Amino acid sequence: MRKICILLVLCFFYLSTVAQSVAVINGSPVSQKEFVWVYHKHRPENTKPALTDLISFLNIYIDFKLKVLDAREAGLDKDSTYISETRNYEKALLNSAPPEARQADFSLVTKEFNEALLLFNISEKKIWDGAENNDRMVHEYYNAHAENYSSLSYDDCKSEVVQDYQRQLECEWITALRKKYKITIDQGALSKLIR
Repeated sequence: MRKICILLVLCFFYLSTVAQSVAVINGSPVSQKEFVWVYHKHRPENTKPALTDLISFLNIYIDFKLKVLDAREAGLDKDSTYISETRNYEKALLNSAPPEARQADFSLVTKEFNEALLLFNISEKKIWDGAENNDRMVHEYYNAHAENYSSLSYDDCKSEVVQDYQRQLECEWITALRKKYKITIDQGALSKLIR
């Protein structure tokens, strides 16, 4: 009986957390607090956002979170260099921040840094190294899209071709992640944010 009561209490807390979220990605909620903090950080204008603006930004943020999830599943969060860098950042942040700042957004700032570092590491493996170390694939991309390069030779526009190829790799990666993981967006919660 005691186990059942504990299980019910835990389920209630999980459901109340999910209810206060704007999205759920593979079972992990994106809280309203986190989303609003990130939104205001990247869109600091004081105008009242439209629902379409929030949905658009949330989809960009979901793509970010999916890449971070992929990095964790690849074990990049267990890498000793990553662990050392995140610990050093947290120490430096704690030492430089006034006490009131430590309480306010400290967990959001450290979470953002940790996730951004994971994003960098997984992007390096999945996109940047893939394009930089695979000249044959980049050249094949150029041949398939030569009309986009104003009759320039491959050597004359290689850096632009590499960038376009990297964008294609990223689009394919995001498409695969969106198929792999369940994503739920709570438009009702987003609507409450514009009231």
